[in-house]
Amino acid sequence: MPIHLSRAKRGKCDMNSMTASWLVMGGAYLLVTAASVLQPYMAPRNILFGVSVPDARREDDEVVRLKRSYVSSVLGASVLIAAITIVLVMINGSSQEEQVSIWFTALPIGALLLQLAFSGGWFVLSHSKALRLKEERGWEAEETRKGSAALKPRSQWQIAYPLTWFLPHLLVIAISAGAAWLFYDRIPEQIIMHYNAQGFPDRIEEKSLWSVFQLNFVQIGMLAVFLFSNYSTQAARAKLHPDAPEEHREQQIRYRRGISLLMLLLGLGIVIFMGMIQAFTLYGGNQQGGALIGVAGMIPLLLSGAAVFSLMRLGKDRIEAPRPGEDGSWKAGMFYWNRNDASIFVEKRSGLGFTLNWGNPISWIFLGIIIVLIIVSLIIGTQN
Repeated sequence: MPIHLSRAKRGKCDMNSMTASWLVMGGAYLLVTAASVLQPYMAPRNILFGVSVPDARREDDEVVRLKRSYVSSVLGASVLIAAITIVLVMINGSSQEEQVSIWFTALPIGALLLQLAFSGGWFVLSHSKALRLKEERGWEAEETRKGSAALKPRSQWQIAYPLTWFLPHLLVIAISAGAAWLFYDRIPEQIIMHYNAQGFPDRIEEKSLWSVFQLNFVQIGMLAVFLFSNYSTQAARAKLHPDAPEEHREQQIRYRRGISLLMLLLGLGIVIFMGMIQAFTLYGGNQQGGALIGVAGMIPLLLSGAAVFSLMRLGKDRIEAPRPGEDGSWKAGMFYWNRNDASIFVEKRSGLGFTLNWGNPISWIFLGIIIVLIIVSLIIGTQN
């Protein structure tokens, strides 16, 4: 039965819901902006926008100037995009309810995409400038010619946390799905599946196995992503700096184990968050629910922010072992493509963590599996 609210209560709910929505949207925008602005300082210290530079040159005036130019340009553009978005929302705030909902949904997404496009484009431009600077200064001749092999096999390094540490994630999923199964008869015949920007339902589905358990499949998918990330920390190639191999090895172990722990905790937080959303939509959804979901949505954002800045601390002053001639394998400074490298995972030159070697066919198999899973989920969703 639909819930009817008085004009005063409805206005209060609108305000609370919009505040919650803006908290989530604003938090996401700030997180993405911070990650974009800090890109030059999250990479290894001898990497400049995906280009390796000699240790002795990383504090040169040209290098510092290029980093500052990127930071100031991306930060300025991000602030301008946010300001324009806020002004447009305020101008259209007096429109009809449906139009307001569209503005609240489309504008923040558009602002986020525009920010990503600008920061990505400026990074590519800075990458080109770094390549030109290295060539003009003749820095390639100053680089150490080869790195040192690992001091012992990586299988003996205690890097990634074992799979048993992910059992709590599976327990949360089992509890969420088990509760839905046990209380299936008590679940309403119509389930609120989505709330608009004002916190009111805009998509309701008939009760079915898919509508009840689809968030459990999302939980499983998220768990698979974090398991994959955890595995990559152990499997990524490791080559040590010849000037200080022992120190570099210890640094690599701390950095990779830190990433493994942060992915473990972040994955658990997101799985719990998805369970909270499922419980709310199945057992307690109403017209004011969007505000509560919006506030709860800050949980993964806060976890993500903590993960990014913790990784920055773990990766501070880390260096990449010299690999002469590898600059050409890093397309736009972000994507690694090297058919002659048997590695599947490599440490990123932009940002934190690890990425795939797109010159290895196995990487495309991974991508294909992800695309197939997404398509299958969409097909199942439209048929239920």
